[in-house]
Amino acid sequence: MEKIAFEAARLLVSQEGAGWIVAVLLGLACIHLHRQSLRVQEARLGDIGATATALERASQTNAAVAAALESRTRVLEDLSRLATETARNVERNDARAREKLDDILRRLAETRPRS
Repeated sequence: MEKIAFEAARLLVSQEGAGWIVAVLLGLACIHLHRQSLRVQEARLGDIGATATALERASQTNAAVAAALESRTRVLEDLSRLATETARNVERNDARAREKLDDILRRLAETRPRS
C-alpha cells in the first residue's frame, strides 16, 4: 500500500507539476459530481414526497368512497325492508277490504226481499 502511495506521489510531482493540475481538476470534477448527485437526490426526495401526498389523498378518497358505498348499502337495505313492509300492509288491507265488501254484499243479500 505504501509503495502505491509513493508511486502516486512521484507521478504527481513529475512532469513539472502537470500531475498536480490533473489531480486538482479531477478533485473539482468529483466535487461537482457530488453536488449534482445531492441535487438529484433532493429532487427525488421531493418527487417521493409528492407521490406520498398523492397516495395519501387517494387513500382518503378511497376511504370516503367506501364509506359512501356502505351508507348507500344501508339505505338500500332500509328501502328494501320498507318495501317489504309496505307490500305486507297492502296485502293485509286488501284482505280486510275484501272481508268488508263480502260483509256488505252478505248484508245486502239479507235485506233484499226474496221472491
